[in-house]
Amino acid sequence: MKASLFLFLFALEIFSQQFHQLEISNEGKEITVVAFSKNGLTYMPVESFSDALQFKHKTNAASQRLEITFPEYVLIVRPRNSFVILRSKKEKTEKVLQFPVSTISLKNTIYLPLEYAQGILEKCIGGKITYKRVEEEAVKGEPKKTEEKEISAPELSAVSVSVSEKANGTLVKILSSKKVSKVTHTISGDIIKITFPDVSLDEKKLDKTFQTGLVKTVKAINTENGSNLSLSLRKNYSAYEFIEEVPGKEFLVTIHNKKFAAISGLKKEKWNFDVIVLDAGHGGKDYGAIGINNTVEKEINLAIALKVGKLINENLTDVKVVYTRKDDHFVELYKRGKIANENNGKLFISIHCNAAPKKKRDPNGFEVYLLRPGRTEEAIGIAERENKVIEYEDDPTRYQKLTDENFILVSMAHSASMKYSEKFADMVHRQFKQNLALTPRGVKQAGFYVLVGASMPSVLIETGYVSNPQDASFIKSEKGQLQLARSIVSAIKSFKSYYDKVIDSE
Repeated sequence: MKASLFLFLFALEIFSQQFHQLEISNEGKEITVVAFSKNGLTYMPVESFSDALQFKHKTNAASQRLEITFPEYVLIVRPRNSFVILRSKKEKTEKVLQFPVSTISLKNTIYLPLEYAQGILEKCIGGKITYKRVEEEAVKGEPKKTEEKEISAPELSAVSVSVSEKANGTLVKILSSKKVSKVTHTISGDIIKITFPDVSLDEKKLDKTFQTGLVKTVKAINTENGSNLSLSLRKNYSAYEFIEEVPGKEFLVTIHNKKFAAISGLKKEKWNFDVIVLDAGHGGKDYGAIGINNTVEKEINLAIALKVGKLINENLTDVKVVYTRKDDHFVELYKRGKIANENNGKLFISIHCNAAPKKKRDPNGFEVYLLRPGRTEEAIGIAERENKVIEYEDDPTRYQKLTDENFILVSMAHSASMKYSEKFADMVHRQFKQNLALTPRGVKQAGFYVLVGASMPSVLIETGYVSNPQDASFIKSEKGQLQLARSIVSAIKSFKSYYDKVIDSE
């Protein structure tokens, strides 16, 4: 709590020093809001924006989410979160989008990163947005207008490329100062070609050679109709993804390493399925969710994990069990993955209980989660609750890069083992569905910090809702916990058989 208060006061101090007025124009309408700058980005108060343009909005006091209602869309944003939800009224669908940085929340106001949110806001209001900043100096916390300066982007040819190595792959980030329409990409042999229509690139500036990593060279070539950016790859890549993060302005290329696919070139004994890491969520000063009849999540998680470990020792004698905790003490999230890696784990299972907000008793059932950016509002909310554990840690800032960088960096590092994670998650879900009197809620995905550090197949299991009377009674009972443990071990047996066959076939 002290760490969180310190971070808040620190952010507040920065905020007081970086006020500036922002003039925004839309279809002849001009409004002025007090914006906030950080790391070269402009953060706009979204409530002030919607008020000025007369769009209705409401804030959920419990979840702190802000809903802005536009003619054809509803935009949902959360404080200190890089995810937003865009709901179409006409199509009755919703899309989860992600900024490369999080929103900022100060004085109960949510600030959107305008450079990244501009395209979404234009879609919502059905028109173009232009904005210019008014330079000012802070006097006793109040902004003072001095001179007006329009923010103008460099020429269209101002495209930059950065290449960075991640745990199991390479990330290529391409930034354009102005929007580029209809960017396409293809791969032929070991060369990814990205085509920019009607754009002239600085060939000398962009041409680069790399001695290590998956990218050998970056080369820009101008043509009569535009330009091409070619990425020459080394042979040890397995796949690539092209993501348009900010429409027409920011692009990511994730190039995945052959971690599991290249087993044939390694000693197979390294990949023997011989270590399972069991992670009992929460613990010590972190109680987790508190439910019906004082059902405490940390106690249930530990009880189930210990039962799973005991059954593994009895039924899979050639498999070693490693616990992130065997008693009621607090373990920081990053250390849980570290324990798994240091013990050369082949499977990481994090055990948790779910809970509904506001003590609602209706939601019930089990879920199995994979590490990927959440696709639904509910999944994002659950990940946020589980990730709040960092408030108890000595240095919660260590996770800042997971908030402020696009989560694709993390999911990319896990992509090589993702098919194994998906396989095991499906096996767990089927075993639970067959053997337990709990409602199946499916295999889902969300950004759980605890899964980030484990470089192996990994899942997070929400065994049931402590806020639901039936679920709470079941998962709190010795009988229910044993049934859960037996189902998990049955899934582990099936997965080990599948895993061993895959390794032997390499």
